[in-house]
Amino acid sequence: MTTIRRSGAMSKCLGCVAVAITPLLTGQVQAQTVIPQDAKPLCAVSPQTFSGWFGGNVTLNGAVNPANSVTFPNTGDCSFYQWSEQMFLWLTSPAPSSYGGSNSLVFNSPVFFNVSGKNAQNQRTYTPNLPNVPLPLLNIRSAQVGPNGLQRIADKNGHEFEVLPAPQTEKGQSLIRSNAGKLVEIGRIEAQEGKKPSFFDTNNKKIAVPSVAPMDTSLAVRVAPQLLKLDGKVAKNMVQAFQANGKTVFIDSLGNAIEPTQGQAGSLSGVLLGQNQSLVYYATMVNDVFAYFQTGVANGNISNPNNVFPTTQPELDPVIAYAASKGVKLLASEALAMEVKTSWIDTAGLDALGLKASNYVTVNTNVPVYNKSNPQLWIPTGQTRPVVLALVGMHVVGSANGHPEMIWATFEHISNTPNAAYSYTNASGGTVNVAQSSGGTWVFSAPNATTYNVQKANFTGSPNITANPGQTIAPSDTLRWKAWGTGSDATNALLENTEVISVNSSVLSQLISGDVRANYIMTGATWTIGGKTVAPNTQFPNSNQVGTNLLNNTTMETYDQGVSSKSNGSNCFSCHSNGSQPGGQPANTGVSHIYNSLVPLYPKTSK
Repeated sequence: MTTIRRSGAMSKCLGCVAVAITPLLTGQVQAQTVIPQDAKPLCAVSPQTFSGWFGGNVTLNGAVNPANSVTFPNTGDCSFYQWSEQMFLWLTSPAPSSYGGSNSLVFNSPVFFNVSGKNAQNQRTYTPNLPNVPLPLLNIRSAQVGPNGLQRIADKNGHEFEVLPAPQTEKGQSLIRSNAGKLVEIGRIEAQEGKKPSFFDTNNKKIAVPSVAPMDTSLAVRVAPQLLKLDGKVAKNMVQAFQANGKTVFIDSLGNAIEPTQGQAGSLSGVLLGQNQSLVYYATMVNDVFAYFQTGVANGNISNPNNVFPTTQPELDPVIAYAASKGVKLLASEALAMEVKTSWIDTAGLDALGLKASNYVTVNTNVPVYNKSNPQLWIPTGQTRPVVLALVGMHVVGSANGHPEMIWATFEHISNTPNAAYSYTNASGGTVNVAQSSGGTWVFSAPNATTYNVQKANFTGSPNITANPGQTIAPSDTLRWKAWGTGSDATNALLENTEVISVNSSVLSQLISGDVRANYIMTGATWTIGGKTVAPNTQFPNSNQVGTNLLNNTTMETYDQGVSSKSNGSNCFSCHSNGSQPGGQPANTGVSHIYNSLVPLYPKTSK
C-alpha cells in the first residue's frame, strides 16, 4: 500500500510528530519540518537507553553523557545513528562543573578548542574556551571547501577540482592576463566543454591569451598561501573560475573549459544569507582528545605509525598520559577524537519571520561589519560588532571503535529549509510518499518559492563579498534535495530514510516538553565499511560509503546538492578522502582538513 502525504507547514499528517505545527510544546517553533512518527521503528531508541544517556533521569535541557566511542558496538546502521544523536545532545548540553565551564554548553566549554582559519603561513591555531568568555570572532566562508580551503566542484565524470578564483576589479569583475602580461577585464566568454574558450574585453574585442595560460593564484593565496608556487601535480586538481556576461566558466590546467555537474556552475565560494538578511557564520571546534593527540603526535611524544585517529583504549591511553604530563585531565576521553563544524545566523530579524531566538541554541560573539551600500559588493569596514547568534547547522564528526575514518553526522534546525519529496516505510510495512511542500516560514527560503539553490553571492578569498553575475547580494531560496541524506532513486533510499526518520522520531518524542534541542533534527550520517579510506573522485553509488551517502547540510553544502532530488550531489567523503591513498586502506588523519595545518598546543622540546 502506498500513501501520499504533504510535508511542510500546513501538513495535516496524522502520522507525523507535530514539532513543525503551531507550538504544541513550549519552546518549539511553528510550521516547519515535520517528522513522521509512524515510520517503522527500525532505529528507535529504547526508553531505558535514552534515560541512560541522561545518567538515568531525562531532564529539561539537561546534561547528556557522551557516547562511549571506545566501546562503540559497530553493529549495523542504527548504532551509528544513535551514536550521532547522543553526541549532538551531549555537545548541546549544559557543561558540568567538572568541565571547568560556567554557564556554557559542552561545545564551548574548556573541553573543546576553537580552531582558527589559516594564516599567512598556512597554519591554524587552537584557542581554548574560557569560562564566561564569548566565542572568538566568527567569519563567513564558502559553504563547502576542499583540502586547500578553496571551493570544490566536480565535472560530469565525477573528477573533483578545487576552484582558484580569478583576479578581480574593484567592482568584482574577472580579469585575465593577456599575452602582453597585462590584466584585462573580461566582458564576455565563449566556451564549449573540452575546448579552449575565447575571452573578450568590455569593448567586445578578443583578448589574446597564452594557449595554456598559467593559473593566476594572486587572489587564491589569501585563502591558501601554499598555492603561491603552484606545481603541475597540484594544478591538475585545480580549475580557474572566470565570471562574465552572467555566467561562470571553469578552465582546467590545460586551458580547456570543463562542465561541472548540474547545480554547481554558480558555486564559486558561495555565501549564504538568511531571510532575516543575516550572513551565515561558521566555526570549527575540536575536543581535547583531538588537540592532545595531534600535539603529541606532531611533537613526537605519541607514536602513530599508521597515521590514524585513536579508536581503541590502547590507542587512547598515550593521549591521556601525554595530557597528564601537561597537568591536564581529559574529562570525556571516551568520546575519542571529535571535530565539530557549526553554522550560525544573527538572531536579529528572526521575530519578523515569526521565529523566536529562544527556540535556538545561541552564543554571544563578534562578527565583522560590512559596508553594504553597494548591493553587488560588500566591503568589510575593519570593525566588528557584538551579536547573539543562533545555531542553524552542526556537523558532528568523531572517531569510534573500528572507524578511524570517523562517523560524519549532520544536524539542522527544523526551520531551515523545506524538504524535497521523499518516501519511507510505515509501521504496517506500507510505503508512504511525502510530497515536496514549501509553504510556511523558513530561514533560508521564501514561502512558496519555485526556484531553489541558486547562488547569489560569493566570497573569493578577498575580504569582499561579491554578487554573482546578474544578481545582487541577497538571500537565496534553499531546498534540501536529499531530505534524509539519500537520493530518491538510490536502491537503499527507502530503508535509510526509514531508519533516520525513526531515530529522529524516537529521540524527539522522549525529550522533555520545551527542550530547545527538540528543534533540531539529524538529516543523516555516513561512514565507510570497515573504516577504510575512500579514494578521491569515486562516483556514486559507492558501496564503500554507507549510511546516508548523499549527505549535505543546507547551511554548509548549500550549493553542492545538485539541482534535483535525483542529482548525484556530493557526500562528506567526496571531499574528506585521503588524497591519493588507494581505497581499501585504513583511513588516516588526512580525512580531516584541519589536522595537518594545526600548530601544536605546545612547542616541540628537544630530547
